[in-house]
Amino acid sequence: MAAAIDKEDTMVERVTVAVDGGPASRAALAWAIHRARTVKLYLEITAVVGLDADLPGGDESAYRTPLEDALEEARAAVRAEAPHVAVTTKLRHGVPHEALIRASLHCDLLVIGTNKTSPVAGIVHGTLPLKVAGRSECITVVVPFDWEPSEGAVVAGWVDDPTAEDALDFAADEAARRDATLCVVSTWTVPPLSPMDSAGSALLVEQIIAASTQLLSGATQRVRLAHPSLTIAQRTQAGPAAVAIVQAAAGAALVVVGSRGRGAIAGLLLGSVSHDLLLNMPAPVAVVPRKEEPVDVYPDLVDDDV
Repeated sequence: MAAAIDKEDTMVERVTVAVDGGPASRAALAWAIHRARTVKLYLEITAVVGLDADLPGGDESAYRTPLEDALEEARAAVRAEAPHVAVTTKLRHGVPHEALIRASLHCDLLVIGTNKTSPVAGIVHGTLPLKVAGRSECITVVVPFDWEPSEGAVVAGWVDDPTAEDALDFAADEAARRDATLCVVSTWTVPPLSPMDSAGSALLVEQIIAASTQLLSGATQRVRLAHPSLTIAQRTQAGPAAVAIVQAAAGAALVVVGSRGRGAIAGLLLGSVSHDLLLNMPAPVAVVPRKEEPVDVYPDLVDDDV
């Protein structure tokens, strides 16, 4: 089942893709195969048998489960479309999101498809990415079921916080590899003011915009030093971060946000920004974690569809 590869080779990116045979997992696999065109990968394809799975009895060697079929189908797709990629398959057992979080300990990217078709449908069918993204020990990439390759920009959500640096660096690396524009998005808000003080309000807004722009310029300047030829666009606007990112990400190749490790994405609660992004998927979304303090995300949600 395994293809030989030197796992100690730091130039090889270890990618784990979760599959279940459905359209969302096929999109996740297609994303990984497409990535293999420009990145040297060691690819593990995994499926998780839930604790409540209804498996046939008798001699296990006499039957194949649907998930084993899904693994074999996925491996065959990689062999056909990317024969140069080293690939293994692994059937895991347990609670799906917990099994995938454990898998994240041993890879650089964890790729999950989402069946989201609308905000309402996403609540029912798209909860697994929400559970995994906040606790994964590696970067989690969530791929919409209708994904197709795009030559658009890489969009990064940014806030004035040291935890945003890893996400911005990953986004810059991705944009440079794709020869794409890096669009860095930040937002600002104005505290409640007396409606009688219109002059003061206008001055405060100008000051907030100037400060936000300056902070964002400082962040992008660091990226420019690392990637002198990279085209970088800055976008600063008022309002919710998720709305600004979704608007900027129309036609994007990838959206990147960072996790503080306390349930926060791009400086806001994971439940607000990441939740909104994953229910309004403008493009694949990469969640870059802070490794020190992973947390639970919506532990009360129990739907574990991949």
